[in-house]
Amino acid sequence: MDRVVVLALLFLCTLFSTYTGALPLNTYTGALPLNTDTTTLSDDNLWRPTTSSGTAPSAEQVVSLYRNSTETNNLLGKSDAVVTKIALQSNTPSDWYILPQANFIDVGVAYWQSDNGDLIKLADFSQSHINQPAIIMHGQAFKLSFASAGKGYLWIYLDAKHYPTPVDLKILSEPAFLHHQFYVNSLTLIAISVMLTLAVMAFVMFLRVKQKVALFCAGYVGLHGLGWAFASGALNAIYASPTFNKHYLGMYLFAFAISCASAYTYYLFNFDKEKTNKLGSALKYFTYASLVCGVCSVFMPFYIVFYVAHLLAATWVMLSITTGFAMLSLNDFRAKYFLFGNLLYSLSLVVYVAFHFNMINASSSEIFVLSALAIDCVCILLSLSEWLKLKQHEFNTILYQSRFDPLTQVGNRLLLDDELTKLSISSYVIVFIDCDGIKKINDALGHTKGDEFLVNAANLMKNHVPHNTAVFRTGGDEFIWLCKVANKAELSQIKIALKETLNSLHHTIKQQWPQSGISYGIASSDECQNHTECLTLADERMYSLKSAHKLKAG
Repeated sequence: MDRVVVLALLFLCTLFSTYTGALPLNTYTGALPLNTDTTTLSDDNLWRPTTSSGTAPSAEQVVSLYRNSTETNNLLGKSDAVVTKIALQSNTPSDWYILPQANFIDVGVAYWQSDNGDLIKLADFSQSHINQPAIIMHGQAFKLSFASAGKGYLWIYLDAKHYPTPVDLKILSEPAFLHHQFYVNSLTLIAISVMLTLAVMAFVMFLRVKQKVALFCAGYVGLHGLGWAFASGALNAIYASPTFNKHYLGMYLFAFAISCASAYTYYLFNFDKEKTNKLGSALKYFTYASLVCGVCSVFMPFYIVFYVAHLLAATWVMLSITTGFAMLSLNDFRAKYFLFGNLLYSLSLVVYVAFHFNMINASSSEIFVLSALAIDCVCILLSLSEWLKLKQHEFNTILYQSRFDPLTQVGNRLLLDDELTKLSISSYVIVFIDCDGIKKINDALGHTKGDEFLVNAANLMKNHVPHNTAVFRTGGDEFIWLCKVANKAELSQIKIALKETLNSLHHTIKQQWPQSGISYGIASSDECQNHTECLTLADERMYSLKSAHKLKAG
């Protein structure tokens, strides 16, 4: 009997609403009481698939769409428009926030049907809507206010190209929402800011060192940061395009970001110099494959782009961790930062992918991924820093080897030429030295003793040269001293001091190596037009002294 009465009342209400123009209102049997800070309505049989209008429908259209559709078990992996109707009841005046758990919402509109049956528009929370009712990263939200205790129906219409997860509906009290909003928005913006800042730093490094690894590092970090800035809605909050939903761009950029990540790894561990390395080849081909996927995604439906991005993510998880462990086993110190960051990022990607395939329930999966990615980007920049330190060490080693004599460890002809080019307006003294009797030492004692003599002579020179004087070995037994003089008036005095030092050095060498000694010639900048003339004059004076030594010895 009770069921008959209820059905009769429903019929009368429907009939009455037809005459008064009010939209139908069902009974409040089973209405959800809003008496806790957080309430979650499961996606199961919550939504009804319906026809997409491409624009925000009116209240009458939403009601009509709802009547002409039936529930579906959940929206995971589905697309297009859906509608729902929820009975809500509040026993006190209060404010609530409604959060549809959907990453992409092309069209979102909500209506409230009060006791009298009239529908009013609560919010247009479409992601392309310029004025968002409430800004929350990685989703949408709108406010439902009760001026007094009351009840009614909440009508929601959604339209999206893809629902990557079941679309649960969260209802939060205003304090709970503000706390949730601060937590989600602040962590998101901090993580994105860290990534974009690190990307700028990596790009500045590239401009300075002109190395591909720095450029791909900037692409790796920057494209991830930019992609999440789009996907989270951070950029949409600044400016929303009424014709284009920028949230989708995060997925379109992902393939390019992964391509840069793979290329960065390829150059970080110098696989470009090991053409036959299988791991390096895998990274190279994955780089190209990801790039092709990124280009082709422009012409693909979004749901395919979504699944391709997840396939690339799963592949990168395996490839990056394999590379990290392989390089760590070779004691490559760059791998410690790379592996730690990618382990963390890979774990977050596994959670993220599993969440999108409804394998786990993780309401903050995006925050988890972003936080892990920000830490990974810091580690990536540290690994780049280690790479640059290694290259700097290699460069310094090569530079030293190209500028210093390996036997005597004094500068060579190339370093002397570098120093001479800096003397265009300076005062200086050049000393040309030739070691006497080196052939006799080699012939009598062997070349090992001859080398020992040259090393001994070079050490004596380095220990006895005046301040601001450098020693260079420019030939087998030839040395040149270059003395920079601050005051031109001191040239004469310095030449006298140099001559005394050289004579003392000659006698010291003669005591240790009787077969030898040194012949020298001194010339200064006040005697010549340039350093070439100065070298020639010093050479001539050295040969004059050498001839005198030979005559004296004969």
